[in-house]
Amino acid sequence: MGELGGMSPSLVWAIAILAFGVLLMACVLLLLNREPEGTAWDAPNGTKGTPGQHLRHLTRLLRSIRAMNGLIVAEREGGPLAEKACQLLTASRGYLMAWIGLVKEGDARVHPAAQAGFDDGYLDDIVITWDDSPTGQGPTGQAIKTAEPAVMRDIETAPEFRPWRDEALKRGYRSSAAIPLRFKGEVLGVLNVYAEQPEAFGIEEVGVLQEVADHLAYALASIRLEDELVEARRRTDAAAAAFEHAPIGLIVTDGQGNVSRLNGRMQGLLNGYSGPEQAGERTQLRDLPVMRGDDARACVERVLARGERAECEVELPAGDEGRARRLTCRGVPVLDDAGAVRESVWLVDETAAGA
Repeated sequence: MGELGGMSPSLVWAIAILAFGVLLMACVLLLLNREPEGTAWDAPNGTKGTPGQHLRHLTRLLRSIRAMNGLIVAEREGGPLAEKACQLLTASRGYLMAWIGLVKEGDARVHPAAQAGFDDGYLDDIVITWDDSPTGQGPTGQAIKTAEPAVMRDIETAPEFRPWRDEALKRGYRSSAAIPLRFKGEVLGVLNVYAEQPEAFGIEEVGVLQEVADHLAYALASIRLEDELVEARRRTDAAAAAFEHAPIGLIVTDGQGNVSRLNGRMQGLLNGYSGPEQAGERTQLRDLPVMRGDDARACVERVLARGERAECEVELPAGDEGRARRLTCRGVPVLDDAGAVRESVWLVDETAAGA
C-alpha cells in the first residue's frame, strides 16, 4: 500500500474508519425512519421484536463498531489484534464462539489464527479447506471463493455443514456466519462466528459483520506490510554491514562502468580513496589503479560489454608498507530481464608478490 496523495497509510486508514462510522450512523437513521410504528422486525435469535427492541439492537451494533474501530486503531500487532477482535465480538454480540482463519498461497487449508468463546477443542478436531473437496464446500470455503458472506441458518439440517456437523452440535453451535476478510480484491481469510440458536444472523447483522471484517482486513494487511518493510530494512542493513566489513575488496559499478560503491577493504587497497563522492564526479572503473594495464582493461570489457564473468591480475607498486602487491580481480555482471548489464560487482583479493 503506497501513500495516497501524500498521506501516510495510517492517516488514510483513520479517515476510512471515521467515514465508515458516519456512514453507519446514517444507515441506522434511514432504517429507523423507514420502520413503521408498531411493525415487528426479525431479531437475531429468529423471533419477532418491536421497533423499540430494533432500536436497542442497532444501538448495540453501533457500540460494537465503535469498540472494534478503537481496537483497530490502538493495536499494531496482527496476532493480538485478531485475538482481541474475536474476544470483542463474543463479548459484545453474544456469539458462542468466534475465530479468524487465514489463507496461505499454495495451501488449500484454512489456518486458525485467533479464537474466543466456547471452543472446547473444536478447531483442533476439524479440517476446513477452500478447495473443491467436501471440506471446502462449507461456509468458510464458500466465503473465500466468492468473497461474499456465507450463512448457515441451521447447522443441524444444512447439507454443506455435514463434515463438521457432529463436532459443532456437540458444542451447541446451531448457526454460523463466515465473513470474508477482503482487501484490494484479495481474500486474506475469514471471520467465523457461531450462535447457539438457528436463524441467528439476519441481513443487518451480516452487513455489520462484513463492514467489521473489511476494516479488520485493512488493519491486518497494513500491519503485515509494516512488518515486511521492517524485515526488508533489517535485511538491507545486514547486507550493507556485510558489504562494508567484507575481508576482501568490493567494487560496484553501474552498467556503464561508473563506480557507485567501494567497501572499506577496497578503500584501504587504494590507499584511502573512498570512491566517487570523494572525487566529486563519476569515476570509471578503468580509471582505478587496480584496473590499469591491458589485461585489466580486457577484463572490464568482457564483463561490461559482453556480460561475461572475467578474472585478471594486476601488480601495484610498493606502498607505505614497503612491498609490492599482487591483486586478483574477479568481475561478475548483474543482468536485467532483457539480458543487458545493469551492474557489475568486482571482488579484489590480495596475495603477496611472487606467491
